[in-house]
Amino acid sequence: MIVQDIRHATKAGRVLHLRNFVARFRPNVADRVLFLAHWDTRPHADQAQSPDQRRLPVPGANDGASGVAVLLGVADALKAKPPQLGVDLLFVDGEDYGDFGTDTSDVLIGSRYFAAHQPPGYPPLFAVLFDMVADKDQQFYHEGNSEAFAPEVVDRVWHTAADLGYGRTFIPGVKYTLTDDHVTLQKAGIHAIDVVDFDYPYWHTPDDTIDKVSAASLQVVGDVAVALVR
Repeated sequence: MIVQDIRHATKAGRVLHLRNFVARFRPNVADRVLFLAHWDTRPHADQAQSPDQRRLPVPGANDGASGVAVLLGVADALKAKPPQLGVDLLFVDGEDYGDFGTDTSDVLIGSRYFAAHQPPGYPPLFAVLFDMVADKDQQFYHEGNSEAFAPEVVDRVWHTAADLGYGRTFIPGVKYTLTDDHVTLQKAGIHAIDVVDFDYPYWHTPDDTIDKVSAASLQVVGDVAVALVR
């Protein structure tokens, strides 16, 4: 386990004390795969309809916790049966703190720190970010920046899903182009992609609660993740 302590000064002058966590399986193996998710949740629900609600934090059942849940499930599976490759599970902090539209220095904080402080022997063969993966109405399309930078990784993940019988969930074709933690890793030369279901009406609202997500959806994504390293 690696813990990365981060001290980040925001544009507004506030000092944030953040932490990334990296769990490593077969750390001495040279050929590695990186899975990641953000474990923070948004402090202000900027997409809420009511101005009063916009002051509230986002519970983050899907936007944050779902990716973490997948990584924890993957960890259990890899502990029970070690992977063929080396696998790193990265939990990044500070992804969703600032404003993606106007204040990009205060978003993707943890992944930017990791990109600048990679473990010895990096980069990995490829990386997969899991973000907002537990929607009950689950559909994953190719993400635009993923397709542009690492199309071979996109193909690998979607073909793996199809082989597992999840072709109706992992759908070919680009629907959204997003700035997420994978873009930060791409800038550091890591072939990273984003598995994300951005058709989620409760995104950045106080209604992103556990009743909106599905354990069955988490199982689908976890199955794909484990199959990628078997």
